[in-house]
Amino acid sequence: MEIQFTIPLVGAATTAPKPTPKPTSSARSGTSRFALDTRTRHTRKSTSRARTGCATCKKRHVKCDETRPACLNCMKWRGYCDSYAEPSPNSKHDAGSSQGGQLIHTKSAPLILEEPNVNTLRFTNSDQRAYFDEWTSLSIGFLSGGLMRAKLWAATMPQVSLDERPLRYGAMAVGALRKALATSNRPHGALEPDNRHYMNALNYYCEAMRLQSTAAPTNDTLRTALLSSLLFICFESLRGNLPVALKHMVHGFSMLNELANCTTIAPGLVRIAAAPPAMVQEILDCYKPLELQSRSFMGSYQKFFYTQNKPGVNGGPAQAIPSPPISYVRTPPSQASSPPGGPNTPQYTGLPSPDSQASPMSQTGGSSPNSSNPPTSPPSSQGRPGGPPSGMPPRPPHIQPFSKHSPYFRPRLTHVTDIDEMPAMFASFEESAAYWSLVQKQMVKSLPLLTMTTAKLRLPHARSEAEVEMKLNSIRQNEQLSAFVADSRFWIQRWFAAYEPLYLDAVRNAENNRQLYLEAINVRMEYLILYIYTTMPRYAGLITARGLTPQYREMAQHAETLMASRQTCGFAMDAGWTWPLFISAFSCRDPSVRAYAIDVLGKYPMRNALRDSRVFRALAVKNQELERTIAKEGDENTQWLRLRRREVLFDDFGASVVFRSPVKNEATGEWELIEEAATFDLNEDGSLTWQQREISDANSILGGVC
Repeated sequence: MEIQFTIPLVGAATTAPKPTPKPTSSARSGTSRFALDTRTRHTRKSTSRARTGCATCKKRHVKCDETRPACLNCMKWRGYCDSYAEPSPNSKHDAGSSQGGQLIHTKSAPLILEEPNVNTLRFTNSDQRAYFDEWTSLSIGFLSGGLMRAKLWAATMPQVSLDERPLRYGAMAVGALRKALATSNRPHGALEPDNRHYMNALNYYCEAMRLQSTAAPTNDTLRTALLSSLLFICFESLRGNLPVALKHMVHGFSMLNELANCTTIAPGLVRIAAAPPAMVQEILDCYKPLELQSRSFMGSYQKFFYTQNKPGVNGGPAQAIPSPPISYVRTPPSQASSPPGGPNTPQYTGLPSPDSQASPMSQTGGSSPNSSNPPTSPPSSQGRPGGPPSGMPPRPPHIQPFSKHSPYFRPRLTHVTDIDEMPAMFASFEESAAYWSLVQKQMVKSLPLLTMTTAKLRLPHARSEAEVEMKLNSIRQNEQLSAFVADSRFWIQRWFAAYEPLYLDAVRNAENNRQLYLEAINVRMEYLILYIYTTMPRYAGLITARGLTPQYREMAQHAETLMASRQTCGFAMDAGWTWPLFISAFSCRDPSVRAYAIDVLGKYPMRNALRDSRVFRALAVKNQELERTIAKEGDENTQWLRLRRREVLFDDFGASVVFRSPVKNEATGEWELIEEAATFDLNEDGSLTWQQREISDANSILGGVC
């Protein structure tokens, strides 16, 4: 700013004039100009300009919000900030020291974006997020088990559980339980009451059940209920609480049966929109191995939840044992349909035991005597209405087959529908899988006859070895069973003859295509199990039983190869290979094969939902002790007769295992059958604590295998 003013010039009178240059206009007017050093500027801002903004905002000439470590304006503008210039600690500048200074350009520090520790939208603390991440890694990497990942566990469940509150709390419960088991200092994963993760797991589990029970009907009600049931089964199985896991399975079976039979309750389950057929297929694929395993544990369910007749007091008339009400709905007779997944489903779930495949009611369409009768459900076509046919025991809870008429299920299309059209050689593994399903269905039709016939023998109540031998030999004289064995062996051998070229080619190319080789030996092991079942060694002589040694050995070797090929955390929700290993360790007549199978069970400890390999290994070790005891007395045929009295079953809703075996009475010199029970609490050496009790009426899960 300049100030302009005029000063009059007065010259001396006596001074001679001197020549001067031509004056300028300012000189002529007597005006001088000069600048003031300081003056307060009047601006609209009430404060001085800040110099602490980020470098990016300075370049853009915008106001910086000075948020550290990164300016939010820059984050919104381009997603990162060039940070702030760091002043030198030794440089102290005042207002007058700016003269002669230099502008120093400092290199901006690189921006590091960090994810927040807690997702506040879905989780209230970091523990919940950590538990959910633990569950996600478990579901994606391990729960599918087997050779191929199930889409439900690997993709669908982790995504859906993040959005649905009941599923999210159930997932956090499983994740917290995994952390509790990992931090447990007790043997075999026992949980301490003071374990923080374990208490959190129980809290989340209870909250998930509360949310599910009080959930309002929505479009996804059925989907959430079925997925919650799977999560609850996973939690209780991982925890080792099999009775509650079985209860959740039964509830899941009930919901699936309503959809399969389209009863009046089905629209109430779906409420607004039907469940997508693809989702129903995924759920069925995960429930199928659970149903097969549950059959081995359902003996106690029949005892407590179904009406049974017992002799009256003092020889009076028979009385019905009252049973508590149960919410299973009776279903109409089975329609002509394919099993879950369709006959061509390329998956192999195995045949865990004869009881695991079917019961005497599998082909009758009957139901529980305690079932309710919806208006749309017609009475059973055989036997008394609402009950099984005469002479048939009631069938435990199971999954009814879905048909193409169900609006909630879309079966896979296939050209393989008739087993009589089986070719001499399969063109692909998919075709072999389709015909293998038909072979299994063919066997399932006759297995109820085997179950009923063996139950009528009442071998545990035989009073002498002569009576035992007579009853066992009577099975071979049964014309219906003989026809079943001949028919089953015919279809099994015909299928394997068509499959063998594919199998041999996969074995030769094992190094180049390892995955195909593993799938091939898995199918081969399925065939070996059925081959042993149809031989029925328990009702055969010693020569027949010894002739199965190559099959037992090969089955154990394949099981070890499959178990060693996959990464595992010790838990999965599939069928697994524990059962074929146990069959080899229990039934083979070669001691070296039995010892080898026991070693494999101990080398790869695994819990597949309801099956714990450590429990089955303890059973096999118990059987080894019995083998050594019986081998001390009698000839080989007598020893084999005594071994054929062995039986294994599960009682107390799966909370205990029962082992029946002959023991010599030192007082009488006779070999008498005893029954011992043990809980699943393993000792330090991996054994079980057995306690003798009275012989019960429950049937063995081994059927004719042993």
